[in-house]
Amino acid sequence: MKRDRLTFLVISDPSQPARSLHVTQRALRYVAGSVAAVLLFIVLASGALLLKLGDLVKAELLKAENVELVASLDEMEQTVDQLTQSLAAMSERDRRYRLLAGIPDIDSEVRQVGIGGPGSSSLESQPLFGINPALSEEVFDASTDLNRLLRQANLLGVSLEEATRAMETRRDELTNLPSIDPVRGWLSSSFSRSRWHPLLNVRRPHEGIDISAPSGTPVMATADGVVTYAGWRPGFGYTVEINHGGGMKTRYAHNQKSLKVRVGDEVRRGDVLAAVGSTGLARGPHVHYEVRLNGRAVDPSNYRLEKVIVE
Repeated sequence: MKRDRLTFLVISDPSQPARSLHVTQRALRYVAGSVAAVLLFIVLASGALLLKLGDLVKAELLKAENVELVASLDEMEQTVDQLTQSLAAMSERDRRYRLLAGIPDIDSEVRQVGIGGPGSSSLESQPLFGINPALSEEVFDASTDLNRLLRQANLLGVSLEEATRAMETRRDELTNLPSIDPVRGWLSSSFSRSRWHPLLNVRRPHEGIDISAPSGTPVMATADGVVTYAGWRPGFGYTVEINHGGGMKTRYAHNQKSLKVRVGDEVRRGDVLAAVGSTGLARGPHVHYEVRLNGRAVDPSNYRLEKVIVE
């Protein structure tokens, strides 16, 4: 027997003679190598499969995170829209406060608090841009909008504080400024330098605003003052006029006959003057309300701080 051969005795049945199996060491090494190669292949294949599964899991997680990010961006955009509307309303109120306080209004371009210029970040510089340009653009726009709103809010805060201080120094004067609506109702006609008159069928100035309301609705003084007229005026019907001092006067027309004040009465802001009617040249119950400064009609909307009129 050669030395490089190995003999294995195979006993399948004790009653039968044993069988011998001769295997060379070379063959044994070949078999062992083959088995090792198969095992190595299985290990490597298993590892690759696990890595692939890991990548798939990561991809699914990223997909889920992407969906959540898009949903969050949608909510952020809705919030931005709501904040934009709120700041626009605050900006309009700030404009009116500054007008009443007697200080110059802020330039409309300044109110936009534009951003940009050298040193500002760009869309292309965002880390997300190289991965998902479309999503990166949404994130960039939302961030830009929020930054703009923050700057507007800061500007409004400073402006309102300035207007408040100015108004406090003019507290006595402001009681004589017509700053509320004279009646609860809805705006049916605005101030205009040229309007087609619905009854006279001619074009003429409309030197006030018309506020429609149910007949009998209380008509209130919009500021402190003294009643200078209370009675019938052609075209205006039963009318109340108040002198607030400083060249400021207000007029309330088309009221019911039973006026609540007389000439010489001192009134406070909110006092009832009359009741909504349709006397004079009027189509339906409403109040024609005017504000006059030094004899010239001005838009009452410029002085309205507390609005109860539905426009």
